[in-house]
Amino acid sequence: MSQSKQSDQFGQANPPDGAALPDRDSPPDRPGGQVERRKIIRAKTLITTHVNPDFDAVASMVAATKLYPGAVMLFPGGQGRNLRSFFIQSLIYLFDVARPRELDYGSVERLVVVDTRQRDRLGAAAPCLENPGLDIHLYDHHPDGPNDLSGSFELVDGVGANATLMTELLAEKKISLSPQEATMLALGLYEDTGGLTFGSTTPRDLLAGATLLSWGADLSVVADFTSRELTPEQLSLLNELILSAESREARGRNLVIAMARREEHVEEIAVLAHKMMDILGADLLFLLVEMENMVQLVARSRLREVDVGEIALALGGGGHASAAAAAIRGKGLAEVKEELEECLAEVLGRMYSAANVMVRPPICIGEERKVSEAMDMMVRYSLNVLLATDSAGKVSGIITDHIAGKAIYHGLVGYRVKEVMVTEFQTAAPETTFGEINRVIVGQGQRILPVIDPSGKALGVITRTDLLRLMSREVAGGTEEARRHGGGLPYERNLLGIMEDRLPAKIMALVRGLSDLAKDLGLSAYLVGGTVRDMIMLKPVGDLDVSVAGDMSRLLEVIPTKMAVKKIKRHPRFQTATVIFEDGWRLDLSSARVEYYERPGALPVVSQASIQLDLQRRDFTINALAIGLNDDDFGRLFDFYRGFQDIKEGLVRVLHSLSIIEDPTRAFRAVRFATRLGFKISKMTQGLIENAVRGGFVQNTHPRRLLTELRYIFEENETFKAVEMADNLGLLASIHPEMKLTPTTKALIRQVDRVRDWFRLTFGQDGTPFWLVYLLAVSEALSQEDLERLSHNLDANRKEAKTLIAERPRVLRVLSRNRRRGPIPELKPSEIDALLSPLSWPAILFLMAKASGEVLDRAGAAYLAVYRRVSPMCDGSDLLALGLRPGPSLQKALSALRLARLDGEVTSLEDEKAFARLNFLPPRAPSGPDDPAAESDPEANAGAGV
Repeated sequence: MSQSKQSDQFGQANPPDGAALPDRDSPPDRPGGQVERRKIIRAKTLITTHVNPDFDAVASMVAATKLYPGAVMLFPGGQGRNLRSFFIQSLIYLFDVARPRELDYGSVERLVVVDTRQRDRLGAAAPCLENPGLDIHLYDHHPDGPNDLSGSFELVDGVGANATLMTELLAEKKISLSPQEATMLALGLYEDTGGLTFGSTTPRDLLAGATLLSWGADLSVVADFTSRELTPEQLSLLNELILSAESREARGRNLVIAMARREEHVEEIAVLAHKMMDILGADLLFLLVEMENMVQLVARSRLREVDVGEIALALGGGGHASAAAAAIRGKGLAEVKEELEECLAEVLGRMYSAANVMVRPPICIGEERKVSEAMDMMVRYSLNVLLATDSAGKVSGIITDHIAGKAIYHGLVGYRVKEVMVTEFQTAAPETTFGEINRVIVGQGQRILPVIDPSGKALGVITRTDLLRLMSREVAGGTEEARRHGGGLPYERNLLGIMEDRLPAKIMALVRGLSDLAKDLGLSAYLVGGTVRDMIMLKPVGDLDVSVAGDMSRLLEVIPTKMAVKKIKRHPRFQTATVIFEDGWRLDLSSARVEYYERPGALPVVSQASIQLDLQRRDFTINALAIGLNDDDFGRLFDFYRGFQDIKEGLVRVLHSLSIIEDPTRAFRAVRFATRLGFKISKMTQGLIENAVRGGFVQNTHPRRLLTELRYIFEENETFKAVEMADNLGLLASIHPEMKLTPTTKALIRQVDRVRDWFRLTFGQDGTPFWLVYLLAVSEALSQEDLERLSHNLDANRKEAKTLIAERPRVLRVLSRNRRRGPIPELKPSEIDALLSPLSWPAILFLMAKASGEVLDRAGAAYLAVYRRVSPMCDGSDLLALGLRPGPSLQKALSALRLARLDGEVTSLEDEKAFARLNFLPPRAPSGPDDPAAESDPEANAGAGV
């Protein structure tokens, strides 16, 4: 937030009122421009900064001398090695710099403080604060703190470097800098923003850099001082810090604390922080180095929700959200670490407030509903506790499965929920801290903690399971195993890097835009399912699957107004929609929802739920994954069911033991995913599939759903492997007892594979239903009667049934007839056309597989690739011009011409006309020598046999 208490002192580049040149003798200039200083320096205006100044602090002091001509600078503490060498090598002689022992503190009337506002960081400049009537001017880019000074003029704003504020003010006052001075400010800007790469960098910092370059800043000098090699002392300290580093998990991110001791002073340990962040992959880093009777703290953060400036401030230092430091005297390393841990516990505890721990939306039951209904709901949604609400929607009680079960046992089935529910319970507000949540759930034994709004309506719930999961992350995050894996546990990681690598730039921009829209509407959005799985496996990502916690319809209304949308298809029953963008990308949107099945094999009934319950309804753990798209969770992996680990181990595993019985089509999907991904079906899942087959649950599935799953299996690239796996699990026989793989059937499927590969090479993916060819092959042993029953049982449509029932006998007859004829060299093209033109493409492809290596195999390929495209050069108008009459004879002539062209009997337009005259025009009587027709059309006479 920018603050400015303006007065007239900055109207021009003249000394502010009351400012005066330092009270000193003025002997002639010495070589190099240096001036002989007196023992005591009196300064009405003093410019200072914080102890241990960095380039940004020094640059800001230099800039302040342009705003306060004649002012004196005072460094309140020491300067680092590079600052001292920089002064020696370059420009320090241009500025009035007082040593603390030379300054007459009582003479200071105006104190200008840059790059800090903290009273206790002024070091040697602090005595000035006692001067009566002292006028204080403040320039700072750090967040507000409890110990901040206040001044008559304050320029405070949250940019990446204080040099940015000073540059902007100089440009506004039209005060230019020399190239050397511009270079000093550029040093401050680049160092404090990490070369404009830190998360605290703002667009204003980049503009300030451009301004400094226009004033002649030398970036080669900046590079020399900001990209320097480490000294041997720094390298030794870096090695010790790396060896001592402790990693732990902080909301899915890597928190590192490292400590070391040194007898001698080591310059600029802040430089080591950046290197350790990269080496250890730290998102949050704290270095504690004890040397020269003090402990130096250096803190860095890449987490938007953790402000290390706040932590450093509590330890006597300061800084901003992403970078901070403190010099702590009078305490040992262990004591400082203990204080740091306490500060971290408080800050991280706020991260885990009720608002970001709760599961939402909560599943509630009206207090007037029957106890039996509450039990049904808990069974349906796999819950063991429910919130009860009154007629106004306010939380009025809690009912557990234990209470409901006891009530039913005692015959109280018809009792209302409000007659048995618990009415004395604790609630939480969104801002309730982790410690208070822990006290209620663990200390008081309350199984569920409602999070309510001021009106008493439920926003979400926190259960013991949620709390235990959170606590386990905190404990396990510091283990050696966690450190080997970068500080995070398998079920909670940050995948932002993978997202940026796997998603094209325009799709990543779409995802971020969707995130912004959801945020504006108060919704939570997540990438889910196969999109997440494929990114983790580093596979190409196709269409995006996004789940929305909340009212998805509101998002669908806004998307077309903000994005280039071609079409939106809504599916209200299942609370899903497909958004098709102008560039062809598809976005499959769904409400975070929970499903239950009224009976095994039935279509699911859908209602809204939290992301955790949404993932719980998924088929397999590898698909029960989500990546947060919200501000504080962007890129964070949500994995409640070990999906990440199963991907690593190559396992297809269901989420619960009734998964296959509830939806038997998952058995077919298990086969499909195992084949496509090269995974194994877990032992438990395989057993559950076999139990579902034995129990007859597959047969109870909606026929069309079974056919769809079979189709998907037949469309896999490794179809033979998938079909063989389905057969081994008994899935084919569950559809029809005679549909099983024999050696003959297996060989036929291999031949279909061969035909499919030829077809794709020749025609590409043209939409031909090749799955029908595999279905014909798999059901090859079935009788015609069984095939008809199979077609009916699978609810095949008219076209599919025709291929299965009517065309298979034709194919078999063609094969049988030609095999009875014995070995034949080849068939004429017209014969091939006569045999195959009545058949559909799937039937022809099945024929080619059945006739592998035979004439009909080659004939089918020739027909599909060449013969079917052949047509005569003559058309109907040509034949009419020759004298043919309209009607069936015209069509017959065109068909005969096509067959003649197929067999090579005609090769040109004239050949075709002659063929038509010879075969389809009646003979004409000989004409006399004076017949004009004979003279004008000799070909007609020839065609008539003259």
